[in-house]
Amino acid sequence: MPSVFLCNLDHPNGVYYSGQTINGTIKLTTTKEKQVRNVRIVFLGEGKVKWDESYTTTDSNGNSTTHTTYYRSHEVYVNNETFVRGEGVLPVGLHTYTFSITLPAQCPTSCEGTYGHIRYGISLILNRVLRFDNVYHIPLTVLQTVDLNLNPVFRLPLLAEDSASVCCWPCSGGKMMYSLRAPFGAYTPGQVVKYALAIQNQSMASTNGYKLQFIQKMTFTATSPSRKQKHTRTTLIKQESPETCLRLTNRIFKGEFRIPSVSPTTDASSIIYVEYKMKITIFMLGCHKSRDISLPIFIGNIPLRESLVSPEPVSPTAPEMEKPSADASSADMPPSYHDLKPPSYEAALQSESPFVDHDVDKHHRVVGFRPLYPVYS
Repeated sequence: MPSVFLCNLDHPNGVYYSGQTINGTIKLTTTKEKQVRNVRIVFLGEGKVKWDESYTTTDSNGNSTTHTTYYRSHEVYVNNETFVRGEGVLPVGLHTYTFSITLPAQCPTSCEGTYGHIRYGISLILNRVLRFDNVYHIPLTVLQTVDLNLNPVFRLPLLAEDSASVCCWPCSGGKMMYSLRAPFGAYTPGQVVKYALAIQNQSMASTNGYKLQFIQKMTFTATSPSRKQKHTRTTLIKQESPETCLRLTNRIFKGEFRIPSVSPTTDASSIIYVEYKMKITIFMLGCHKSRDISLPIFIGNIPLRESLVSPEPVSPTAPEMEKPSADASSADMPPSYHDLKPPSYEAALQSESPFVDHDVDKHHRVVGFRPLYPVYS
């Protein structure tokens, strides 16, 4: 029988925030003696980006040559190694090792994409004599705290406005103005985004419904052999409405959607930059082309206190001036979380083509790991 590996963590779901301490116990049950140089526990957090691009050239004699460029980035955020046993014979039976690892305060959030990932994991490594090492590994989720209450801009409503001339040559059609509005600029997974789409259709063509999309864009940055970026766009939510705005009329459409379990928005300077937007496409009758309008949506993991009230869908009109409160100094006080219910943790949406790290031996490789993100109901 093979050896049995079990890792018990003080957070059973395997989710930790930057700056926290990971405490746990590893139990390894062996069925035969093992000659080892050492036994060590390794906690590794790293970011990797990889892809390759090929092109073919043909010389004057008709001979073809294929050239491949391998683009790479690699960052190490934490590499903690603890030796728990020295050289000698590891006897048959149960071996128990405890560990305590403090995460750096600025560890980036775990995330998985098509061309890279940011991943953390604990490994027990038996460095064996004249044999391949025995490696036992479990991936973890590490989250960097993104408190939306610390940025006052996120409390402001979002508004996008656009206009278009609606015509189909040789006929004149008129003009259509449209706007999209949301009550806040940032949300957390599990929260509901309420939106309002307003159309002032002064043209001679009617609309033919609209489509809403919540889109995740990931930018992967390679630094070797030269700096280059690759992008992926994933539609996480898609809703379609048949409602129309007839010619020479005005209408306001209100709707909502729930943010799924996704990574927070990340720093634009990271080798994996994650961002989101809400996009609405307005379809037109006849030969007129569709019109798009979008709003950037920032995703965090601690929600705005104001957003927990669940406001009604907003109409795209000028916001009213706020009246001064009785206690104006309260606006400068730090946020309070006494009324914030703890989140559940849900696995991230699965990538259709998960990143495969060929640097890791195929017997120890973990493909398609799904981090757990906080979801607020």
